[in-house]
Amino acid sequence: MGQQQKSFGQIFLIPESVKFLFTCAVENGILLVTVSAHWLMSVSPVIHRMLNTEMREKQQRRITLNDLGVDMEHFMEFVEAISIAALHNPILPNPENVLVLLKLADFFQVDWLIKRCDLHLISCVEIPLIDRFLLIGHYRLPNLKNFFLHLNVDNLRIFLKENSDKLGPLIDSQIAGKLFFALCLRLVTA
Repeated sequence: MGQQQKSFGQIFLIPESVKFLFTCAVENGILLVTVSAHWLMSVSPVIHRMLNTEMREKQQRRITLNDLGVDMEHFMEFVEAISIAALHNPILPNPENVLVLLKLADFFQVDWLIKRCDLHLISCVEIPLIDRFLLIGHYRLPNLKNFFLHLNVDNLRIFLKENSDKLGPLIDSQIAGKLFFALCLRLVTA
């Protein structure tokens, strides 16, 4: 087999009357996916707004993944995670897809999927602790934030010492303030 090339694709939004969620096709080497606009609108306020206002997506009845910076494979994982079947048998994030699912869930404002990703990141040791910490401010992850705020004093001190150069300009000052306050408070009461 040759080198597999990841290509961007297009998502075609189909009328509400169609009963299936999505179909796939390959056209000129590009994967095309047809998705129920009705289902996506019920899950995502962003898509609902796109298709109910005079935006480009409403006129073209398609979303181009180039605009999102993800490939079709990742978008398919997102579609599976928000599908009707996933509501009954949840497809949980895993270390390989949690960051992409989080990015797409944030973009499309799928709050319940953001919460699933938030909960998964607490125990996702495959992603370095500092990388998980830096996600808190951007994606507003309350469970992951509480995880860091409740680290024991020794682990919190080690984390801050090892990552002080990375933490400086990158993190939300409010989160940093709470983290340092929690450390100081625990040092005083220890």
